[in-house]
Amino acid sequence: MFGRRDTKDPTKLLKLHSNDWRQGELLRVTPRRRWDTDPTATRMVIRRHDAGEFALAPMRWGLTPERHTDEEKLRPLITVRAETLAGHIEWRRLLNARRCVVPADQFFEWMRVNGVRTREYGFKLKSRRPMMIAALWNRTVSPTGKPADAFAYISCQANRLVSLVHDRMPVILDDASMAAWFNPDATLEDLLALLKPCDASLLDCQLAGETARPKPHQPSLFASAA
Repeated sequence: MFGRRDTKDPTKLLKLHSNDWRQGELLRVTPRRRWDTDPTATRMVIRRHDAGEFALAPMRWGLTPERHTDEEKLRPLITVRAETLAGHIEWRRLLNARRCVVPADQFFEWMRVNGVRTREYGFKLKSRRPMMIAALWNRTVSPTGKPADAFAYISCQANRLVSLVHDRMPVILDDASMAAWFNPDATLEDLLALLKPCDASLLDCQLAGETARPKPHQPSLFASAA
């Protein structure tokens, strides 16, 4: 167990718990059935405890709001659109009290032509630091009927680069935005202002399965977390 000083920095938390969070974690915006990307699979998520400390906790990917229709109950949401948060009482409640971050090395999206998937592209930060993806979590019931924590990441309009493949992308938070995201005194307006696409110049894009060219003097994944 780490002391309070060691759990104040979400990025440092990944380094301290490197055995729990695997470098190489990825997020498929359009999921496919793989053990580590299936929306019913468990992922490691950063959230804040009541005492103010950060924790890396396992959560099921797929969130069912407490107020839902029968159809919604059968189909847990893997993503929530940023534009809908303010107008939905359940999402506003979670935005107020149950914000979290999903760390991932990269995310993938399919390019579609006439509604048909053609090629899958991967997006990474040029810095090769983990992507910190804004998300909401809630205590829900697992498919087996047991209590479980579950999350849905938040999507926004795609930036210039991602829009070449898809019109949506995950909300990626930088260090300043992440501090604001976890600020317990943040207002609704403050939080909504964070839910925007990151600068396209920060991302690399390549076809899924291709090996990226090595970059000279590439910084460590946790270069700023030491």
